[in-house]
Amino acid sequence: MNWITRRRILSIIILLLPLFTQLPDARAQTAAHLTVSITGQSMVAGLNNTMTVTVTNNYSGYIAIYDVDITVSLPAPLVLLGDNNWHYDSIQYGQSVSLTFPVYAPSSAAGSSYQGTVTGTYKQLGDVSYTQETHSLGVSVTGYITLVVYGVQFTPSTISSGGNTTISGNVLNSGNLASYNANVTVESDVIIAGPQNSVFLGEVDPNIPRPFSVLIVFKPNLAPGNYTVTVRVSVTDNNRPGIPIMGAASGQVQVIKQSQTGGGRSQGVSVIGQILTFLRNLFNTFFGSSFP
Repeated sequence: MNWITRRRILSIIILLLPLFTQLPDARAQTAAHLTVSITGQSMVAGLNNTMTVTVTNNYSGYIAIYDVDITVSLPAPLVLLGDNNWHYDSIQYGQSVSLTFPVYAPSSAAGSSYQGTVTGTYKQLGDVSYTQETHSLGVSVTGYITLVVYGVQFTPSTISSGGNTTISGNVLNSGNLASYNANVTVESDVIIAGPQNSVFLGEVDPNIPRPFSVLIVFKPNLAPGNYTVTVRVSVTDNNRPGIPIMGAASGQVQVIKQSQTGGGRSQGVSVIGQILTFLRNLFNTFFGSSFP
């Protein structure tokens, strides 16, 4: 072979060399062989949440994968508590492994969504290099509402049958999400029913007490004794409008026997008198002036 021929062959090799260097690794992944499923990706802000990642080996044609590392990564401000890496000597074909771990979502994360990853690295029997797969992990975070009704008082706490009292107290949203359409309703079988037993508060922000006051009238002819009255508060969450959130507290009012005058005639007012008394109290409550 003369030097001209050798030179031509060398030129051809030089021209083809970049093509060989650009060929993909024969062991590079062409398709996902792990199946990943997730539970607990809907989290509540301000609490420790539990998440479970299940990884299944669906690498058909092989008995198992070996030297398996699985890593879960979550972006800030989410905090995965504990180690985020798990190792398995092997996972058989069709076998699943479940990873359960706590995740803390701060209150600042409420109303946001985040994208994490689940990464699996493994070998097939006889492989020199590892195969790596990365799967997405979506997380959504919502706030929560917890209603506390406290400081319930009756003024007066002792009344005659057919009398009235003012029930007052406070509503506290001890969660981290504002609540809306808050409504306070007083309930008892011994009070006169009607819209006057409810009061609308509207929005209740977290950790800001909202006072309430409701005037209630008791039914006539009640036997003397202690009677339970319940205050219920209902609010709505704009993220879950069809699910009302409730809070309640109860207290007791003492009903005593009406005093008697000469001749045994009761000093208790008639039903019409009770209604007039109720209307008078309503007028004074809303307008702050004395109704004759």
